[in-house]
Amino acid sequence: MPVNKDLIGKKLDFLNECIAKIDSMSFDEAVLEKNADIQDLLTFRLQQAVETCIDIATHIIAGLNLPRKESSKDAFLVLGKQGIIDEILASRMGKAADFRNRVVHGYNNFDFSILFHDYKDDLNDLKNFGAQTVRFLEKQIS
Repeated sequence: MPVNKDLIGKKLDFLNECIAKIDSMSFDEAVLEKNADIQDLLTFRLQQAVETCIDIATHIIAGLNLPRKESSKDAFLVLGKQGIIDEILASRMGKAADFRNRVVHGYNNFDFSILFHDYKDDLNDLKNFGAQTVRFLEKQIS
């Protein structure tokens, strides 16, 4: 199955929507630490964004007939080794996949103070993943 650029384009649009929704949230560290609704909304939106990146990564891997890996984290590492995204970003996206697993499976309690200090960098990683995916797709077209 070849890489479906239209499908990835739709997923990138959804990723950008998730990022924009998170960017539009307004809270400080104290509010995040005390407000369960904001905690839930932020973690859910981050989960959606990361899940979308995982979908993109696994689709590219399948479309290029690359070796499939057991974990979502490994999918990003494969993209890094193949030069589809840079290896530093692949490692950071692997950590995002770990975060997604913690959210989905309820592992550990979150330290929302740490999340507050990290989520803007995480958004930059998500944006960078989208941009590097677009560059990959543009190379595929030419």
